[in-house]
Amino acid sequence: MERGKYLAPYRSLKTSVKFKGETTKHKTTFTPQTAKPRDMLYINFPSVKDELIIPNTFGLSFDLEIVLDPSEPGTEVKTYPVNNLAANIISDFKVKIGSEYIYELNNAYLYNTYKDLWLTKYERKNRVINGLQDINLRKLRTDLKTRFVPSLPYMQVQKVYGKRYLIPINFEMITDHMPMSGRLLDSEITFELKINSVKNVLNYANAETANFELKNICFEFETIKDRTLYEDIEKDLITGTQFLYDHVHHYRREEVGKDQTFLNVEIKGLDRKSLKLILLLFEDEFEVGQRDSEKFANPFITDIKYTIDSLPNKLYSSGLKEAEQWPEICKHFILEEFKQSRDINMDLELYHTGNKFALWTDLRSTEDNTLHGTGKLQESKNVIKMEISKTVLTSGKFIMHIFVVSDARIIIKDKKLASFDY
Repeated sequence: MERGKYLAPYRSLKTSVKFKGETTKHKTTFTPQTAKPRDMLYINFPSVKDELIIPNTFGLSFDLEIVLDPSEPGTEVKTYPVNNLAANIISDFKVKIGSEYIYELNNAYLYNTYKDLWLTKYERKNRVINGLQDINLRKLRTDLKTRFVPSLPYMQVQKVYGKRYLIPINFEMITDHMPMSGRLLDSEITFELKINSVKNVLNYANAETANFELKNICFEFETIKDRTLYEDIEKDLITGTQFLYDHVHHYRREEVGKDQTFLNVEIKGLDRKSLKLILLLFEDEFEVGQRDSEKFANPFITDIKYTIDSLPNKLYSSGLKEAEQWPEICKHFILEEFKQSRDINMDLELYHTGNKFALWTDLRSTEDNTLHGTGKLQESKNVIKMEISKTVLTSGKFIMHIFVVSDARIIIKDKKLASFDY
């Protein structure tokens, strides 16, 4: 007999265990300790003896030292970071196991910034350590001696965090799977991060003096020490286990006239076992020093006709209309647990009129984001053609970035990279 969730006879919201693992928060010096624009950072996944790194705890912390114009310290801060510093300070993000690259994303800052627009309001409000903050807090944390008088909460945030920021090293192999340790593999997992240019990281008035440097760089991560857990994971890495992740590729960059009424976009020359989606992001031209990092322009696309593998109208029988663009992009960027509540920062109004636009083409069999491998089988000989109709706007141009996202998989066996495909 059904008695509901409160009167079920075996109701229990907890599970009884005897798990006594020891956790430790690690903060260790990284070499080199400093980095400047365009520098490359090579980060080996930590090898901690008899301990495992807890998922979603691995990152790189640093003090952001910004070169101020000689006329501004103590008065008005005119040089400060763009919003969402952690996403924007990395231009290229690569991952390799041994000598094999398993992930290479150029212009990573654009994709990662747009993805973070879809965080919950709670997450965005509480990621000050990653540089998600309003303009006053960005100025206040740039020059700790400024005479700008903020509200009491701002002063406390400045006191707690100062110039310290954290870049989370988010890669699904180490965030969405089992706890790991570099010591459990015969080949090193290496992350290659390229520091972005000044014009993409800072807002400023004086281009001659504006600059920044990362100082006192440190690893930060948490570990769990439990012999049984360690041995169980080691056995899996010997017998064979798979790691699933999104492979994001910056396909092309194009300039598009705002007064154009038609765009012809072709995706070809790609071999993908499961092509999930095509994402188009549009940047407005901006004056150097005046970049709005979270501005993604809306070119007011009214219709898209698709021809896929020489078959017209295959994806949308009557084309993708303007009213359908918001429901489509929600399929991917809203996590499954939030699709009913829609407890996210983004909404329809922001998407269409708040410079938070992107054009999404979903090629999966289902929108279920928990499933892996439902994308389109794409061969290099096949072409996806998009005939895009748009509204005539004022003079000038957009910079259009095309990203393609595919399901990827690596298999670790005998503690080595056995296979890699996407």
